[in-house]
Amino acid sequence: MQIYFIKFCEIFFLEYIIINIINNLLNKVDKKEFIKKIRQYGIDNTIPNISDVNVKFLIDLIKISKTKNMLEIWTANWFSAINFWIELELIWWKLLSIDFSQKSYEEALKNIKEVWLENTISLILWNALDEIPKLENSSYDFIFIDGMMRRSKDFLELSLPKLKKWWIIIIDDVIKFKEKMIWLWEFLDENNILYNVLPIDIDDWVMMIVK
Repeated sequence: MQIYFIKFCEIFFLEYIIINIINNLLNKVDKKEFIKKIRQYGIDNTIPNISDVNVKFLIDLIKISKTKNMLEIWTANWFSAINFWIELELIWWKLLSIDFSQKSYEEALKNIKEVWLENTISLILWNALDEIPKLENSSYDFIFIDGMMRRSKDFLELSLPKLKKWWIIIIDDVIKFKEKMIWLWEFLDENNILYNVLPIDIDDWVMMIVK
């Protein structure tokens, strides 16, 4: 018992040191200013990042659910992912994001390097439909789907085996682009999958599926 306690203390102390090191590095970057910068860059370059309201909603969900391993389908310039991490600042929290855009990939890498997050946030540059099946089953407790609307059903279907016993799935823009997501709605009905559609943002309703 004493050995286990000593080991626990060593791990806790190591995590404490790492968290403080990363926080010290992040303090060199004004977090709020950095978020403002990539938000404005997205606006100026018509990058469809999620709204600030939705970011706050997702952060609250991550906190409440104590998410440890998150999958994000669609990256943009990683406005959402960097928001999540800067707010949460948990060394044990991991996120994998998949995007097929070379430009998005390069912008995302530049942004995460600027806030020292290369070891916490990972990016795969390829088609999510090809990459999701390669991921380990029962690995994720939170999946955020914000990719090509017409493929939302495929993203969801491929993602289900990758979830842990208890999980949350959020799908963005389900009302705004409902006509592009007909197959998603049909898939949910055919498989008796329960869901809630939440008006988190007037222009940006989300679907939440929970187990």
